[in-house]
Amino acid sequence: MHTDGVTEARDSRGTFYPLAERLPRWAGQAPETLLANLRSDLLAHTGGRLGDDAAMVAVGIP
Repeated sequence: MHTDGVTEARDSRGTFYPLAERLPRWAGQAPETLLANLRSDLLAHTGGRLGDDAAMVAVGIP
């Protein structure tokens, strides 16, 4: 789950963050690892700064 601040985060060209494209990279990871990787990638996409709030929740299923 995520807020629109994740998918509406833009890079310097105005391109939205491609969550659906990037998320499969971290499939199978523990929730905290997935979120850490997603956060790092999101910040890299935006140049280290978000213009809106961004909340993410990941749940592991044993």
